[in-house]
Amino acid sequence: MKLLDIFKKLVAIDSPSFEEDRVALFVEQKLLASGFSTRYDEAGNLYGYLEGEGDALLLNTHMDTVDLAVGARVVVEDGIIRSDGTTALGADDKAAVAAVLHALEQVVSAGRKHPPLVVLFTTAEETGLAGAKQVDRSLLDGVAFGYTFDASGPVGGAIIQASYHDRLDVVIGGKAAHAGFKPEDGVSAIKIGSDAIASMRLFRIDEETTANVGSFVAPGATNVINPEATISFEARSLNEEKIDKQINHMIEVLEKKAASAGGTVHTHHHRLYDGYRHQADTPVVKRFIEACEALKIPVELKKTQGGSDANIFNALGIPTLTCSVGYENAHSKEEYIPLVELERLASLIEEIIVR
Repeated sequence: MKLLDIFKKLVAIDSPSFEEDRVALFVEQKLLASGFSTRYDEAGNLYGYLEGEGDALLLNTHMDTVDLAVGARVVVEDGIIRSDGTTALGADDKAAVAAVLHALEQVVSAGRKHPPLVVLFTTAEETGLAGAKQVDRSLLDGVAFGYTFDASGPVGGAIIQASYHDRLDVVIGGKAAHAGFKPEDGVSAIKIGSDAIASMRLFRIDEETTANVGSFVAPGATNVINPEATISFEARSLNEEKIDKQINHMIEVLEKKAASAGGTVHTHHHRLYDGYRHQADTPVVKRFIEACEALKIPVELKKTQGGSDANIFNALGIPTLTCSVGYENAHSKEEYIPLVELERLASLIEEIIVR
């Protein structure tokens, strides 16, 4: 099957997060036709295995799309693949799924030598890497390193450093009182939260670190001093010490403002995923660069404040590089991918496999 046809068939199957079953069946059928054995884990992640020579190689994409891609219809015009404008396209990440499937077909049908292959199509990536976080590590035994195809920009881009990402959920307690009769008897949770936010270092902290307040919820009547507020924060950094320092700073400010006002604060801090960093001379990066050079594809090694399934695999001890897919404007109705980029991606994956 032609690459574009594979992509069109994938796009025609809606797969918002946690509803990937039908796409998984399509992908599994293609893998079985190429001689792979397959299995699923409890999260619905699909694994494919093909024997080969040497150390095993991991190839990863995700099967889900954002909700905006539901009902997408492919339009190809002047070499550009788009939706009809009423939805997102879902090239994030179905372009990568199509390219991996096509590359595998080409390698197998041509009888080319390759290492043992482990392909992993994850679920619910768009909800915070939920599928990858439930990967069964034992099902990836023997993998030397791998590639996650899930980044915007021209093919040839690769993320050699990605950020740590933390979330901080906060509940501020105050004391209710009548806002007209005895406001002095109350402790406003809204004011505690507002004063704390105003005193925090937020947004761009430095070249490696950001922080944001994403939600502040304190429903109530205007004639009542509000007794409770909930606030959600995030922080990201390429440096683990810096993200820890930022989170501690935010918690310290919240606690001081609550204490001085006679209120309380309860915080829940958790890491969404760890960051990673690869040097240019590591095997996973060298193989990528050599494959690009063989196809005369310009290489761009980048850093990002975003995350992908690769963050999870690196934390599991599998060096994994996130690679650009060729799409632009993901998660919007303006999403598109040039056909030449889709074809270039499939060729690059094939070259990575057989090197």
